[in-house]
Amino acid sequence: MASKKLGTDFHGTFSYLDDVPFKIGDKFKTPAKVGLPIGFSLPDCVQVVKEVQVTPLNFSVSQVPNMPSCPQAYLELQALSPSERRCVETVVNMGYSYDCVLRAMKKKGENIEQILDYLFVHGQLCEKGFDPLLVEEALEMHQCSEEKMLEFLQLMSKFKEMGFELKDIKEVLLLHNNDQDNALEDLMARAAAS
Repeated sequence: MASKKLGTDFHGTFSYLDDVPFKIGDKFKTPAKVGLPIGFSLPDCVQVVKEVQVTPLNFSVSQVPNMPSCPQAYLELQALSPSERRCVETVVNMGYSYDCVLRAMKKKGENIEQILDYLFVHGQLCEKGFDPLLVEEALEMHQCSEEKMLEFLQLMSKFKEMGFELKDIKEVLLLHNNDQDNALEDLMARAAAS
């Protein structure tokens, strides 16, 4: 039988399991040891904590820093100029992640409007189920035409499912201006030649 965990409140001691209508079986055992994720490094965390200065009291939720999720993004953020950091912070405060904002800023520069347009379109296309890497390719190639981007992504996905290499697909779609028949013919010829 499960042991009861006791707690206290303003009425005295109570059990969290008082009203539980089932019993935990004897075969259930808690793990003996829980390990940290691979790649976890305590010095990295200490470094992040040292660099983030949060006053212990009197801070609002909006002041809690939204740190980059990966070390690479954190390093990139530290390498930015003050104006670039302000640009990133402005967009991050609108709800986007550091990773996404930094990637968009590499492609669009410090223009907040262009960064937001890029992030919006990228998000919409990813929500439609397209691979984020393919979406980035499409945005790079067909910046001005949403119709061309959608057509490119649909053909990329279709040809990828057929087993063709992404590099070849991208090349033939560019060469044949997203013409499905000509691109497929070219891909078939390349596959036969190799």
